Amino acid sequence: MNKDALLATLIGLGMGLIITGIIVVGPNLLKALPKISLPKFNFNLAQKPGAPTPTPTPTVFAVTIESPVADSVVSKEELLVSGSTFAGAMVVVQGPTDEDVVSSDTNGKYAGKVTLSEGKNDVTVTSYLAEKHDSKTVVVFYIQ
Repeated sequence: MNKDALLATLIGLGMGLIITGIIVVGPNLLKALPKISLPKFNFNLAQKPGAPTPTPTPTVFAVTIESPVADSVVSKEELLVSGSTFAGAMVVVQGPTDEDVVSSDTNGKYAGKVTLSEGKNDVTVTSYLAEKHDSKTVVVFYIQ
């Protein structure tokens, strides 16, 4: 018998003895270990009467540009810019050659048109409400 076969036989015998020992002695060892109890959680989601109601977090004044997407290529000279902001805000849509001043509706949606020049155009939307304002810029490429 060669060395490799003898070594494999001894390793197999050793593994078998270890597994047999775990099966025979293991349950007795588990009984000797201390009992472990998991903590109990109570997720009482109903608010108790008289409990203070949390103060809502203030929303941040912001403007978003939903159309056109950044770095888009358009073939029309007139571009419709739309998005959302706070309801009733005054929105200024600035293109490279002109600007459009519109108001957002009751849902905060706005839409304004600007004229593009050939090539790269930076379109900036600024929203004003009381003393707050926010601006976003999108780049649009116009090709004829």
